[in-house]
Amino acid sequence: MTTCGLLIVNADDWGMDAPTTDAIHRCFDAGGVTSTSGMVFMVDSERAARIATAHGLPVGLHINLTEPFTASAVDSTVRRRQQRLVEYFAGPTYRRWGLSAGLFTEIERSIADQLTEFRRLYAGDPSHFDGHQHIHQAISILMARTIPTGSKMRPSLTFAPGEKFWGNRMVRALVNGVMHTRFTAPRYFFCIRDMHPLLGGRALAEKLALASGSAVEVMTHPSFEDELAILTDSSWTALIGERRVGHYGNL
Repeated sequence: MTTCGLLIVNADDWGMDAPTTDAIHRCFDAGGVTSTSGMVFMVDSERAARIATAHGLPVGLHINLTEPFTASAVDSTVRRRQQRLVEYFAGPTYRRWGLSAGLFTEIERSIADQLTEFRRLYAGDPSHFDGHQHIHQAISILMARTIPTGSKMRPSLTFAPGEKFWGNRMVRALVNGVMHTRFTAPRYFFCIRDMHPLLGGRALAEKLALASGSAVEVMTHPSFEDELAILTDSSWTALIGERRVGHYGNL
């Protein structure tokens, strides 16, 4: 965990489909995001990797165990393995937090499949790891040996007292404690929808101010038109420009 101030504005779902990739690329061009999380084995993964490589964009691996692969050319064993996990994690919510002992080997293998594909597409390692629909918070993923120890990883969302029930905050603190035994992570993690007033959030200035002395990640989804409008507006770029901005490679 870093003590140096850093603001990471990350766009999720790079490569999911062409409209999502293009929206994120617009945000990079506007200076509204500083990092992205790439999905592999999806319909636009190949093109997204070519764009990122050509423009030198920092890309992490968006571990996907919750949504079926949409690319046509996926090895049948790889696809079936991931599909079993999609069906499992579609069940009771506790499965997305706990230790899935019976499927632990399958989880490790599916993460290995995705990391291998990422390395093929990008000719290098991801800048960081996070999870589609926050699946990286599951203890099974945090313990997976196929994620290299010492990697940089997104923490669980940060909520102040009054924003979430104390039990929710306690579970997130536990998850972060487990995470920090193996990985490097920002001190704070917020969703732009929870902080920007135009999206129904609050305490935007206060949360961004934390980046003066700590590492802060703000998660965004430019595939949503309301977020895209904010992220490509000059007022947003001016606001984040008051901080030291960067990506997970700067942690």
